[in-house]
Order: sequence, then C-alpha cells, then structure tokens
Amino acid sequence: MPKTKEYKVTDRRLLYKCPSCGARRNSIIPDIRRKSIRCHICGELTRCVFNRRPEQRNYHSGKLTVRTRDGREIDVNLRDMSSKGIGFELPAGKSLKLLSVGHEISVSCSWNANLFPDSRYIIKNINGLRVGAQKVGR
Repeated sequence: MPKTKEYKVTDRRLLYKCPSCGARRNSIIPDIRRKSIRCHICGELTRCVFNRRPEQRNYHSGKLTVRTRDGREIDVNLRDMSSKGIGFELPAGKSLKLLSVGHEISVSCSWNANLFPDSRYIIKNINGLRVGAQKVGR
C-alpha cells in the first residue's frame, strides 16, 4: 500500500520529494486534491495530498461546544484550525438541520479556554458530518 504524504502547491507547482530515495522533481499540478505519484528514480508509489492554502492548518483533536444563534448547544470534535478558521466534525446521529451555511456560531473549549479567545465564526461549508467555519472579523 502506498504511503500518504501532504505536499504544498504554490502557483500550480509542486516540489515532489520521494519519501523513499529522496529524489526531487518539479511538477505542474492541475486543480486536483489527491493523486498517486511514482518516483522516476526508484519507482516508489506515493499517495499525495495537495495543499494549496497560503497558510497551513494545524491538526487538533478534542471536544468543543458549539452554540447556535438560537441558543442550542452541540458537542463536536475539533479536527483542524488556522488563524482564519476551524474545521470540526459533528458526532454521528446529530441532525445537520441545526447548522447551515451562513449561520453564525460561537465556540468554546472546556479543556483550554485560551484556544478560542474570539469565538465567533460563520459556517462556510458542510460536507457530510464535516463542517468548516471562518472567523468573524471585528
């Protein structure tokens, strides 16, 4: 089974480095998120995930409490965060009717109160149980 590695893409260009032999190659990548690349030297197959974000995400794990505008509270699982937003996952069985794109939410964290000093976010996308929210500017 091929290894999975995340690569940063800048201006549609990727600097591929084989995790097995260290061979490097510059490539132009179309607008795709994942692709398997075979090393031109050793033939090792690597499953690649392409990251086009100007700022990297920090992957986290933990429980959060999300409050909707109407006062409902939902316990969710934090997945990633950056300076501009967060990604979280709803627990299985929760109704997606509680959240929708464009709604404002607030987030609190019981295990680290300083993690979310400005807790207001707007939901930007929902994909299955995965939710992405952008920080509200002051």
